[in-house]
Amino acid sequence: MVSTSFKNEVLKKYHEGKLAHAFLIETDDIDRCYKDVLDLIKQINCPFEYVEECDKDCNLCNLIDNDNLPSLVTIEPDKQVIKRDSISELMDKFSTMPVFSKYNSYIIKEAHRLNSESANTILKFLEEPEDNIIGFFITNNKENVLATIRSRCQIFYCKYDLGNNLSNIDENYLIDVKLYLNSIYKNKDDLLYNKTRMSGYYKEREEWEIFFYTMFYYLKDCYMSLRTDKIDLVKEISRDNLLKIILLVETIIKYIDANTNMDMILDKFVIEMRKYYE
Repeated sequence: MVSTSFKNEVLKKYHEGKLAHAFLIETDDIDRCYKDVLDLIKQINCPFEYVEECDKDCNLCNLIDNDNLPSLVTIEPDKQVIKRDSISELMDKFSTMPVFSKYNSYIIKEAHRLNSESANTILKFLEEPEDNIIGFFITNNKENVLATIRSRCQIFYCKYDLGNNLSNIDENYLIDVKLYLNSIYKNKDDLLYNKTRMSGYYKEREEWEIFFYTMFYYLKDCYMSLRTDKIDLVKEISRDNLLKIILLVETIIKYIDANTNMDMILDKFVIEMRKYYE
């Protein structure tokens, strides 16, 4: 679910004609994220209406799958460093218009391994973007990517390993989730609680995403199991309404991925939650 969120947002901007020229994706699984980026490149370059099992007279997906698309370049570290020569070769190759696709696309895996020379060289691409060039920087630590590169990219977080249960969840987040749900349940001042307690509680959007994923897995586990730590909200509402709340949390996560204002998201959450209290 998390893995597709950045793809959906980029595709939305593409269809609106507002596609950015560069994206920085921080992830906990670079290889899986790379595969998702390849899938995204297929979709934005498809000359037809994209489907996973393409039956059109189009060779684009096959070229990408076999690493034979001339307008797609992947750059990886050479002995733990991405060197300037790799970036210079990319710039030379993309000095001409793409032939088999709409865009010249490049992917830099482990972008935090750009050295000072290669990072400054790629900045030329970012400072003077061309409409037919789109870039993806994949990293597991965006803070180690040159700040001037970060500032010129649209940034996404892509988490894969939160798991399908609570086994991989930080206990501190779970404590926060229970406190929050207990505090807003049947509370006429739930909006005030958002403003006085939750506004700015987490500094990074990624932390809010983990918070609501923790809530999602906790409520899902409560719905499916005989947990002994169920809070009043879970014990007192119907299973049908609990399921609706779980679906609401999924929707809230999508809002977070879409960079919606967090205070607005929290207020929407408590307002929607009121529908499910008996």
